[in-house]
Amino acid sequence: MSRGAAVRVGETALVALLWVVLCVGSSVLALTVPVYTSALVQALGVPASAGLSVADTVHLSGAVRELVADTEYDPLPSTWKGRPAFDAAAVSHLRDVRTVISGARLATGVTALLLAAYVSACLAWHRPERLRAGMLAAAWGLVLAVALAAVAAFANFEALFSYFHSLFFASGTWTFPADSLLIRLFPEPFWITSGACWAALVLVAAALLSIVGRRLLQGRDGMGASRTAANV
Repeated sequence: MSRGAAVRVGETALVALLWVVLCVGSSVLALTVPVYTSALVQALGVPASAGLSVADTVHLSGAVRELVADTEYDPLPSTWKGRPAFDAAAVSHLRDVRTVISGARLATGVTALLLAAYVSACLAWHRPERLRAGMLAAAWGLVLAVALAAVAAFANFEALFSYFHSLFFASGTWTFPADSLLIRLFPEPFWITSGACWAALVLVAAALLSIVGRRLLQGRDGMGASRTAANV
C-alpha cells in the first residue's frame, strides 16, 4: 500500500470513528429527555409492579433522571411516604452514572465540533469522496455494532448488562436488592426497551449517514457531467 493510500485509509477510519461516537453518544443522550422516562415507566406498567401510584412513579423516576442528566436537581429522598426510598449506596451509584453521562455529553459535543470542521473543510476543498468514505464506513460500523449488541442481548441480556456496567462502575457499586426502590422504578424491562430504542436510533443515524454519503457521490457525478456538457 502506498503512503497516499495509507493516509486515506487512516483518515477514513478516524472520521468514521468520530461519526460513530457522535451517533452513539447522541442516541444515548436522546434517552435522557424527561418525556422518555415518564412515558416508558407508565407504558411498562411500573406503577403497578412497584406498588406505587402513577403520580409517585413519574415523580420519583423523574427525580432520578434529573440527578443523572440535568444541570439542576433536587436531592433524592431517603424515605417516601414512610417507606425507605434512596439510600446512600443508590445515590452514590447515580452520581457515578451522572459522571458517565456528563462525559458522554462532553465527548459528543467535542466530536460534533470536530466533524463540523472536517465537513466544512471537505466542502471547501471539493473533497466529497473523502466525506462520503467516512460516512459510509461509519454507517456500516454502526450496523455491525447494533447487530453484535443484539446477538449478545438475545443470548444473555443479564450478562451483557453486567459487562456494560463493569466497564464504567466499580464492582459492587451498582447492584441492589430486588425490592429496592431504584430497581422497582427501573426494572429489567425498562433497560431492555431502552436498549431497543437506542439500537433503533443508531440504525436511523446509520441510514442517514448512508443516504447523505451516497447523495454526495451523486452530486459530484452530476456536477462533473454538467461541466462536461458545458465544454462540448
